[in-house]
Amino acid sequence: MSGNLLRLRPIVHATPTATGLHVRGWRSSFSLDGGKGLWTIWERLAGPLAEGVPPAQLAVPENAPPAVARALELLIGQLHEHDMLVEVPAHWGGHAPPEDIANWLAAVAPSPVEAWQRLRSAAVAVTGDGALAAHARRALVAAGVEVSSVRPGAGLLLTADTHAVAAGCAADVGFAVAPGAVADVTADAAAVARRLAGAAGAPPEVLAALVASAAAHRLVCALGGLPDPSTEVVDMWSDVPPTGPPHQAVLVARVDPLHAEYHPWLSEVRPREPGGPVLDLLGDRELGPVPAPLPGALPQLPVKLAASGDVVGFGATEHASRLDALLRAARALAPDGVALGADRVHALGLALRTAVRPLGGTPVAEDEWAADPTARRWWKAVTLRFALPAEVEVTRLGPRVVRAVVRADGEELSWAVEAEPADAVAFAAMAAAGRAQAGVAGTVVLCGAAPFAEPDGAAAPWTNRDWHWPYGLRDGEEAFQEDLRALAGDVEPVPLGPVLEAAGLVAFAVSEAGR
Repeated sequence: MSGNLLRLRPIVHATPTATGLHVRGWRSSFSLDGGKGLWTIWERLAGPLAEGVPPAQLAVPENAPPAVARALELLIGQLHEHDMLVEVPAHWGGHAPPEDIANWLAAVAPSPVEAWQRLRSAAVAVTGDGALAAHARRALVAAGVEVSSVRPGAGLLLTADTHAVAAGCAADVGFAVAPGAVADVTADAAAVARRLAGAAGAPPEVLAALVASAAAHRLVCALGGLPDPSTEVVDMWSDVPPTGPPHQAVLVARVDPLHAEYHPWLSEVRPREPGGPVLDLLGDRELGPVPAPLPGALPQLPVKLAASGDVVGFGATEHASRLDALLRAARALAPDGVALGADRVHALGLALRTAVRPLGGTPVAEDEWAADPTARRWWKAVTLRFALPAEVEVTRLGPRVVRAVVRADGEELSWAVEAEPADAVAFAAMAAAGRAQAGVAGTVVLCGAAPFAEPDGAAAPWTNRDWHWPYGLRDGEEAFQEDLRALAGDVEPVPLGPVLEAAGLVAFAVSEAGR
């Protein structure tokens, strides 16, 4: 573009460090080491860039000393790499945006001119109740967007061409869903309102203003081709955006105390590809379809426990127990007769283990597992710590397939199927101990197919299996599943619907070999 200037984005700031400088932008930052002279070079570079320079002039002077030339080259390269420079017109002409809008666009827009043209050409229809509609209109006008009409209606709906944003506000909580088509955003808004179950009554003025302004902000960003506000990185200790495919993000605001933040939303009408942390998606404290799994007041020794509503999960670590609780709670949302797992390997492992469970085999002698420290630890937890009159039956079903069943007073407490006797006994005993510790009924099943998080120090050279069991078992899970298939045949996947599948959960039909 002719007549353009290359400008430092207004949101970019720098601070000197003991050995150089640190530069922060909207979405990323960088640090350079090289001595205190770097700060002097930065000040001389940043001054002209704050006002804007012709792109051809942003180059290393030919007569610059070698050290200065290297520093300038590195600085300029880092500014480009971290998107801290933007092209803006030297003169906007007769349709210039107000100064505050021009600075905002220069701070966040990939192309401020393009973004302003889109905003100027848009006309937004506002449909909503009094306070929400009024505050949304005010925010849109302040951003330079024309409001074509304001009509009464329930909640808040902002529409312009193919873009729409819906929001709602109860007496204690409000929300704004992700931009999209009218039918999608209204369906999501209705579902979010049901999930939040806000208190009846008119919202406080401050809450209505916050929600309406946030909805207007999301629509303005969609109209201008700007990133949605939910994608901003707010963790000051990390410049890395969240991993995994993006999911619908809903702004949730509350008044006691007044705060607002984005939460992942598993939409039935706008499903995304599976990915992202299962715990964060399914158990989100505001919008998760199952209650957030937390240790709460549950005892944590010897088994880690977590509760998702009335459901208790078990594990060797807090992460494992929270994941187990979340999956047990999610089973209420899944079809009957399926093995539900955190991913394909987990679900398939559970289904195949269930399939081989009733098979006959040969008894395994106690000395094949009793010398293993992990198996012995969990068996002692059952018989000594909880003083259960328990017995464990260990059976070899195939060359590398072993079943362990724990019973007490004729009642089956737990079972496990693993490749090694020690692992089968350890899982079955841990499950039986956790059952006693939590005071719950029913048979508890745990297995090595679950995705166990790597514990601190697992890679240290002095650690072994006893330090971090069951982490590492899953490395051999796929080979073990081939052994299970040889005994049970294959199992079929079962569709779970858009919500659970978007969270990454997988299910297989449960059948038992020989039945």
